[in-house]
Amino acid sequence: MCGSKESLLFCLKFCTAAISYSLCKFSSQSSDGWYSCLSPGLIKKFQFVVLRLFSEARDPLYAEDTASFPWRPLCLPSADWRRAALCLWRQRAFRELLKKKEFHLTYRDWVQLELEIHPEVDSLSDIERWDFHQWAIREHFLPKPSAAGGCDGDLETACTILVDVLMDFCQSSRRCDAHSENDLVLGGCTGSRDVFSRLQEMAADLEQGPVMAQGHAPSRGHFLFGVFCRRFQALAGGGDVASHLQRQRELLTCKRILLGLSPSVLVGSPRAAQPTAPDCTEFFHLVNSELRNFCSHGGALTHDITIHFFRGLLYACSRSRDPALTADLTLTACQTECPLVLTSALLWWLRLEPELRCRWGCFQGPLPRGLQGLREAWQCASSLLSSDTESSDTVLPALSPAWVSAAALHFAIQQAGKGGLRRGLERLHCPREELLVVLFFFSLMNLLSSHLTPHAVDFPTALDVCAEILGCLKKRKVSWLPLFQLTETDAGLGHILLRLAPDQHIRLLPVAFYSLLSYFDEDALLQDGAFLHVAVDMYLKLLGLFVAGETGALSTLSGRSQESQGDPVGLITKARLFLLQLIPRCPGKSFSNVAELLATRDHDPEVSAALLSRQQSQEPYLS
Repeated sequence: MCGSKESLLFCLKFCTAAISYSLCKFSSQSSDGWYSCLSPGLIKKFQFVVLRLFSEARDPLYAEDTASFPWRPLCLPSADWRRAALCLWRQRAFRELLKKKEFHLTYRDWVQLELEIHPEVDSLSDIERWDFHQWAIREHFLPKPSAAGGCDGDLETACTILVDVLMDFCQSSRRCDAHSENDLVLGGCTGSRDVFSRLQEMAADLEQGPVMAQGHAPSRGHFLFGVFCRRFQALAGGGDVASHLQRQRELLTCKRILLGLSPSVLVGSPRAAQPTAPDCTEFFHLVNSELRNFCSHGGALTHDITIHFFRGLLYACSRSRDPALTADLTLTACQTECPLVLTSALLWWLRLEPELRCRWGCFQGPLPRGLQGLREAWQCASSLLSSDTESSDTVLPALSPAWVSAAALHFAIQQAGKGGLRRGLERLHCPREELLVVLFFFSLMNLLSSHLTPHAVDFPTALDVCAEILGCLKKRKVSWLPLFQLTETDAGLGHILLRLAPDQHIRLLPVAFYSLLSYFDEDALLQDGAFLHVAVDMYLKLLGLFVAGETGALSTLSGRSQESQGDPVGLITKARLFLLQLIPRCPGKSFSNVAELLATRDHDPEVSAALLSRQQSQEPYLS
């Protein structure tokens, strides 16, 4: 480690002495004999320290500088280590050694060593350190060919390597990081702040690069997302806790880096063929594949990444010939490609709107239609649940899809509580049944969150909200069973809902289904031919979750609920008893595809026998 002034000086002395000794000892032998006794790591560290401490070592060497020097002064106790190190640095034999590939100090090596520096105890001042970084990156490694450890003059390559090494450093750091997750002090080491500043400078230079002319090949995308994608693919895909935590830590590092760079990284530059439509594909993919599972809560992303995206959108609008159209096209794309961005905007609207209004004022026009739709959905949901609003039917705005209005209503319910929900449902005039179904979906996700994170979500309250909405669906005769049959191949609403919740919540839907047993209207549900199929499917999936150990993530809530809803074994027992009592009462139309369901997976023998017996007794009537 060379993190402080003292350790750098010790490293300089040790490396100088070791290399000089080996050079003297093997001077009469071939160069291969000398090379074989030297560690590449030792040579690289010596290069790093000399270049860092002595600005004169950064100057190009000429032929006369590499003449042989007498080595006698190096043996004296009072030797000047600065002079000795520079003497060795200019020595012809040492310069020949540095031409060997294994002894090259590469750009990656340099970044790794520089990250270990602690600025508060560095031998260089802040200005000197900045000068050194500028020389090392811009003048030394950037123009150097890749065969010699450089970047071939490619600034994007330099940025890519720096990000990769920085993330490796954060993952390997064992020091406790006492800073907030959004602090640029990555990996628990303040040295990363200076290196990260160099990344910010280089990324800004890339932003100012030449704009691609129309008709040219499309861009490869932003280098940052390429690094993230490659690293996520390299991680183990197991479902164990260790793999989960490793992926979460990697994602948090990605998020910190994104937040430290320009917001335009998230939105991208306007396309050449369609200058009003910025390309957000890579960020949308990151949200849908990673952030949705690890950095979203209650159907929304955290505030920091949400506001960062909208700042990037405003930047893209500022570069467009039609800012309002750019905003509308981007938000329309969010509806189908990344709905979590819109629900996040609704959750954080009170903090988001002031900045949007202030920044949009420079365009000399009203908010674009897409932002107006979000504002109206939020305002209508808030007024619907407000006790100050006169009691009358309320129609949610038509500017936004029904699921957007449902999300706004869901977040308003979280603030207003159960009393506000009952009042709001009574006032709600909802011509689109889809809104209530999606609202029920959000309440189910909140119920599952109360199992997984009981410190953040109150289970009894979440259960009561689900029951209220379920009662409203029953009163209006709206089917909610499709929510428990969502698949990746679903089009339309099903596809959107799967992108609004973490995968773990979707897998745990059977827990939510059977947590609501006491609120089911069995007589009404028996008239629905799909109910038995869904109930059996949820039971079998619940058994599968238990066998796979996924129900172990549920919190034991026996102290918070008289029915012990959080006990997986108790829930399975109740579900089994429910099915055994339900099956004899189901009409014949309910058994059309249950046998096929049981044949494709392991199942409960007693439940299977009851189903087959009842199905056989119905076959004469079905035929």
